[in-house]
Amino acid sequence: MRAWVAGLAQRQAVHRLRQAETTAYAETGLGSAEELEQKVRRASIAARADYIVTSMPAPLRAALELAYFQRRDYRQTAADLGVTEDEARRRLRLGLQLLSTAHTRPLGGSSPPGCGRAL
Repeated sequence: MRAWVAGLAQRQAVHRLRQAETTAYAETGLGSAEELEQKVRRASIAARADYIVTSMPAPLRAALELAYFQRRDYRQTAADLGVTEDEARRRLRLGLQLLSTAHTRPLGGSSPPGCGRAL
């Protein structure tokens, strides 16, 4: 249910962004439909990545935060988390694998049958 609600929210956000940007482009005459679609795609990917990070297990999230926000390598990450170097590498690898799906799958996965599409 959580993934379905997230998918609905994402689609609504994309729809509103398209409406707002289309109105702005029409009023100013700047930009093109292609630029608008690229902007919507980037916003969608960012929303998906944020959703993935907030919903991943805490140990994976902690390892990624140390490695990327605090610029720690896997050895420093292992020491900070109190785990082995192999475990730190495993957590970083799994976290990155989850994040790599941000640009390949829509937010929330597929919709339940009969919701938002023809049967």
